[in-house]
Amino acid sequence: MDPSILSSLQNLQLTKEEEEAIPISVSHCPGLLEECSLSLFGRLLADWQQNQRALKNTLRSAWKMGSDMRIVEVGNNILQFKFSSKFQMEWVERCGPWCFDNNLLLLCRWKKGLTSTNISFTHSPFWVQIWGLPFEHMSLDVGKEIGSKLGTFLEVDRRSWQSDQAKFMRVRVELEIDKPLRRGAYIVSSEEERLWLTFKYERLPTVCFICGKLGHDKKHCPAARDW
Repeated sequence: MDPSILSSLQNLQLTKEEEEAIPISVSHCPGLLEECSLSLFGRLLADWQQNQRALKNTLRSAWKMGSDMRIVEVGNNILQFKFSSKFQMEWVERCGPWCFDNNLLLLCRWKKGLTSTNISFTHSPFWVQIWGLPFEHMSLDVGKEIGSKLGTFLEVDRRSWQSDQAKFMRVRVELEIDKPLRRGAYIVSSEEERLWLTFKYERLPTVCFICGKLGHDKKHCPAARDW
């Protein structure tokens, strides 16, 4: 429907019948609740329409789940991924971020009351490499402290400093997609010495090198006109 028509309809006053709430007396179906609890909802972080069929086929191939997973289009370019087990769902979450055509796939879990119109994608998990950290600070507590400043801390990869090549520390964090990616940060030691750390993001999708945000390149950046 034309956007102008939709806008006009939304401005109409509700009739008396429209204002009356419709009570739902049917209790929740256990099978349907279980199906929802094993679902992830996803949308590509892109400014243009993507080939949904190609996206589905690519994800089926990457996740290697075949008919064990159903993919349903629920509106507003959002897909519902229905898994057959909690293990499958958590594996997809744990092994992300996932991309299609270099566009980030945003994911979130189901919760009661969720619809295609009120669902909100605000964060995405990333592994971040921390370069330049002094050897005496290669610890779980320091990784957690730095990771919590980047976003919502998830975990530290102990192998990143316990292997034969300990060039950096890896931390996994939930990053806000509306914020610019941080290129690095200063840390201050107990001796009040300032030291610069460099952050490198693994499996990074399309990112703008003007505003530092995900989801578009410098050609489509709203801030490009200021350059």
